Amino acid sequence: LSDSTNSAEPSSKEPKMETKDIMEAIDRIEEKMAATSESNKAELKRLGEEQTKLARQLLDVQQKGVKVQEAVRMKSAGEMFVESENFKAMVTGRAGRARFDLDEQVDTKAEAQNPITTPAGGVVQAYRRPGILPGAYRPLTIESLFPTIPITTNAYEYVMEDETKLVNGAAFVPEGGQKPFGSTGYALKQGTIQTIAHMARVSKQLMADGPALAAYINQRLVYGVDLVVEDELVSGDGSTNHLLGIFAAGQYTPHDATTDDLPAKSATLFDLILHAKTKVEQAFFRPNVILLNPVDWSRLQMEKNSSGDYYLGHPASIAPKALWGLPIWPTPAIPQKKFLVGDFTQAATLWPRQGMTVEMFEQDMDNVQKNLVTVRAERRLGFGVERPKALCGGDLVLPVSTK
Repeated sequence: LSDSTNSAEPSSKEPKMETKDIMEAIDRIEEKMAATSESNKAELKRLGEEQTKLARQLLDVQQKGVKVQEAVRMKSAGEMFVESENFKAMVTGRAGRARFDLDEQVDTKAEAQNPITTPAGGVVQAYRRPGILPGAYRPLTIESLFPTIPITTNAYEYVMEDETKLVNGAAFVPEGGQKPFGSTGYALKQGTIQTIAHMARVSKQLMADGPALAAYINQRLVYGVDLVVEDELVSGDGSTNHLLGIFAAGQYTPHDATTDDLPAKSATLFDLILHAKTKVEQAFFRPNVILLNPVDWSRLQMEKNSSGDYYLGHPASIAPKALWGLPIWPTPAIPQKKFLVGDFTQAATLWPRQGMTVEMFEQDMDNVQKNLVTVRAERRLGFGVERPKALCGGDLVLPVSTK
């Protein structure tokens, strides 16, 4: 063997070996040494020198690993403080106090040359929340106030008593005297059924690939129909193809409050609502609900007395939705600065001809060419206020003296 092979130091040109590779090489050499006879001393010597060389390489690799671990360990705040120059100056008496500003610690590990990051371009698909997050739905409340009488024709009518022609002839009659007669008048009221419809066009692929989305679209169509019905029950003007709502002229009794009807010096909106409630009771009906816009209900909750105290509870409590023994129904269907008190079960009737119907059609315009389906939701109904005196309200504004 030449002198170069006897050298224990590894050549810089030799390939670097990892710890696992070195340990495996040492094990192989020990196996060979055990198998080699004592007569072959030259081979034993060579194997022993190679074992020593590998052992030194293993020691060198282990020492480098320890240094790397020490280098990447994050120093604590205390360690960085005692190593600072200000602390050393205080210890040696060169300073009376020591201050050390601790910056945000930064990992001292060397950055990877080619780090593996999240690939762009949608390789990793984002998590999608199941279903569809719907927008806000306005609560529907008005329709449930009125009784319903289903019909099977396209019009309805009812006979209404004419109170102006009512004569009550009842009286005490002496024995053998003539009994008095009474009389009354009647008026025939008629109404027609109106159709409220809502349509959309949906691709057949969407219906097949996204049944939940298609169902949501259908749900929106249905809600749109019911929303229009609710608005018509309140503010419909009775024109062609429209309902006549409860705020139309002649459909309710205006409160017509004056300053003589309310307290002279301390009138509030609460007094105005009580005045309307009383007018319903004077017409021999029993009011059961007060309708208000949510903004106006909020205004009422802000009302304070002359001492600055709230009439309806206080900010740390929830004011009950009730006034004068009647429940408050806040609904955006009622216009702002309007209100209505009424016996809604006696005041009006809904006349449904056809309930909510959802249908789908492929044969519509160019649907067949474009693989589209037309979805239609519709209702047919009528509405009539039979007893306007059972409803009283109007502007939610205190009257002003004209004197």
